[in-house]
Amino acid sequence: MKVAIIGAGLAGLYCAYELERLGIRPVIFEKNSFIGEPFSHVTAVVDITHRPIKDFVKHLKDEMDIDIKPHNLLTKIVHNGPNIATTLKGDFGYLFKYSKDDDSLKHQVYYKLKKTEINFNIVGDYETLSKKYDYVVVADGTPHAAKELGCWQQWLKTHVRGATVHGDFDPTSLVMWINKDYTKNGYVYLTPFDSRKASMVVITSDVNEREIDRYWELFLYTENIKYTIVEEFKLEHISGYVYPRINDNLIFIGNSAGGVEPFLGFGHVNAATMAYSAARYIAKGISFEKQIKVIMDRNLEMREFRKAFNMLTNKNYDMLIASLRLPLAKQLLYDTNINISKYGGWILKKLMKENMRL
Repeated sequence: MKVAIIGAGLAGLYCAYELERLGIRPVIFEKNSFIGEPFSHVTAVVDITHRPIKDFVKHLKDEMDIDIKPHNLLTKIVHNGPNIATTLKGDFGYLFKYSKDDDSLKHQVYYKLKKTEINFNIVGDYETLSKKYDYVVVADGTPHAAKELGCWQQWLKTHVRGATVHGDFDPTSLVMWINKDYTKNGYVYLTPFDSRKASMVVITSDVNEREIDRYWELFLYTENIKYTIVEEFKLEHISGYVYPRINDNLIFIGNSAGGVEPFLGFGHVNAATMAYSAARYIAKGISFEKQIKVIMDRNLEMREFRKAFNMLTNKNYDMLIASLRLPLAKQLLYDTNINISKYGGWILKKLMKENMRL
């Protein structure tokens, strides 16, 4: 069986690995000349957003027999509101490095491939490839193909400005800021590479490329950020919904299929799930949609959660962050397997009503 994969991102690499395990040798077409990211940063898998999956690393081992090593454990989350901050400690998930370095997450998966042919510096054209291959897996991280085929519904467009910064950091921490003044309906997060270097990212919705610079400067000024900036980047991020995700012999996975979680915008877990589900559909005929139903339902729930979150005010942010100090709140959110995506939107709406009553 001949299978082409467009894109050597996480979803494409995971799919190739699973196809190899199932006896198929795929061909990957990658537009870049390298594996990894053009800029270095650290992202997180926060267990609370991916329930019922409790442990992403264990999940990959159990489902795909693939061992990956996180850059670090995530044991501390600092929530900063406009006027209130709360620090929580526990086993919250993992931090992963994205870069061109050998220890980055994408390289870890890439080095496990044994039979896959990868063609660098080639933009895979799905129309041409669909005539030459039995299946074409679209995993280039963009909505372009889905848009052309009329199966893309855009949910959110954000602009991202990030930097590598030097300072003093806890390597196992995730620091977040939410403030309407400089993020609108977005947020800021800081994730360390080590005790001296970290990535810091401002994500703001409904702004253009020039406006993100103003929000970046406003964040630095408002929060009195004094870290030394050594590298900066900007990019546009689009998330949405794709249906159908199978179009003749085309299969959409990862962000090309709207797989990115629409609240925090991380896509690790969904990329892996869609990748091995596509491989099993190709090799064994197992229904792709049934395999990914849980994560797609969760994405729909997280969209409703984001809608409710977008309606919060700075006062609501402070109330929400203050509530995390309550032992019962921490226990329910972080120490149980409660589905936050399912009930989170309802909780936020109740918070808004309570604020209007006061």
